[in-house]
Amino acid sequence: MSTTEVHAELFDEAGLAWPGQVCAASALSLRVRFAQKPPAGSVFSRVVLHHPSRPLTLTRCRLVGDGDQLVFLDDVYDCHTLMEQGRLKNLLGFFNELPLVLAQRNDITEGFRGFVADLIYDLTVYKKFFDEQDRAFSKEAPHVGAAAQEVLLRRAGPEFFRFLDGNLDKLSELVREFTSEQHERHGYYFRQQLWPFILGSAFMERTNLKPRGYAGDATMMQMIYDDRYEGAWAFNKLMHRHPVQHPAAEAVRNRRVLIPRLLRQHLDQSQANPFRVLSVACGPARELEDIFQGGVDPQRLEVTLLDQDDEALAAARSTIERVGAPKKLTLVNDSVRTLLKERAVADRWGRFDFIYSMGMFDYLTPPVAKAVLARLYELLAPGGALVVGNYHVKNPSRFYMAYWLDWILYYRTEDELGALASGLPDATVKVGFDDTGCQMFLTVERGP
Repeated sequence: MSTTEVHAELFDEAGLAWPGQVCAASALSLRVRFAQKPPAGSVFSRVVLHHPSRPLTLTRCRLVGDGDQLVFLDDVYDCHTLMEQGRLKNLLGFFNELPLVLAQRNDITEGFRGFVADLIYDLTVYKKFFDEQDRAFSKEAPHVGAAAQEVLLRRAGPEFFRFLDGNLDKLSELVREFTSEQHERHGYYFRQQLWPFILGSAFMERTNLKPRGYAGDATMMQMIYDDRYEGAWAFNKLMHRHPVQHPAAEAVRNRRVLIPRLLRQHLDQSQANPFRVLSVACGPARELEDIFQGGVDPQRLEVTLLDQDDEALAAARSTIERVGAPKKLTLVNDSVRTLLKERAVADRWGRFDFIYSMGMFDYLTPPVAKAVLARLYELLAPGGALVVGNYHVKNPSRFYMAYWLDWILYYRTEDELGALASGLPDATVKVGFDDTGCQMFLTVERGP
């Protein structure tokens, strides 16, 4: 529940003002503390919030419960956004845009419409087949049904995956030359049509709904690292497993191996003790398992993990607790905006011998990416190394991620990634690839 409380005036239907203090009671309601309490059930024609950012006027509402909770009668407000940000967010506002959104289907190409229609039909047939088998399995003892489903996944799963791969190839051919506007319009159309199938995959559901507000959150990364079936029914398990086995996901698992290898190389060459490490946008930090269990003395390391998502930091702490603590661990709940705004970050955080960011640069525009890289380089100790990952423009999972997963990234070429480091003083720069060829790594070493 929000703790932000602001002064408000509630005007009843007779025009009389009832002053009070208001805070969020839930996502869709407010709690009010009156100077003089009106009768329970009172209806107010409007509410004027004197928010620090600006005054806000809300529509009709009624006192409910014990006479201290307001529910709205004509609109549905996001009360947390209202109180914390001073911004009116009406959840019914989408209806105002509905005619425009519906009209967008007129701009969908005929070839794309036909492709989507055929895909829906084929997926429906596959789902019916798998569901019929699961219904038969459900009549058996649990261990018998589980064994039968395992056979089904092993025998029929590869054929279903080949079907999905073939359709991804068709999708790529259809959309390869689209403009960014066409991609956005056709991607939205695609997801609306395929929505029931998308929700059948635990992974796709999360990438689309983005419960933490962004794609690539700690839970999504855990799903990719785990690389296993999730769900109860065979069809749902297969729909989940296919994207987490695709090249882009394999690249995520590869970087979990590559980063520890690079860190160990620089650790072996360094005389620094402690050897200070900074992970930016750390996520669940599962790569620390490979670092600590790969022969590195954790007591030589001081590790700082930075992420704007407290859930990601909690997952990272769990990783640390599972594999053993370094000499010093610092968790920083902050965003890269702090790096750009504060000029004296090095005075507060110190300098580091190894800095890495595995997935953040995929979300940064070129000017922001260049500025962030420069600021990270300022945090690098002499002789230290900075490593950042970025997907290549030829990522074979690109359209899969964009259309099925609603996961949009900034893709770069080798030259574009290397150019982010141009102008850094006393820097040695190189760009390499992971084994899939779709993930690049920029390494910037600072002279001694």
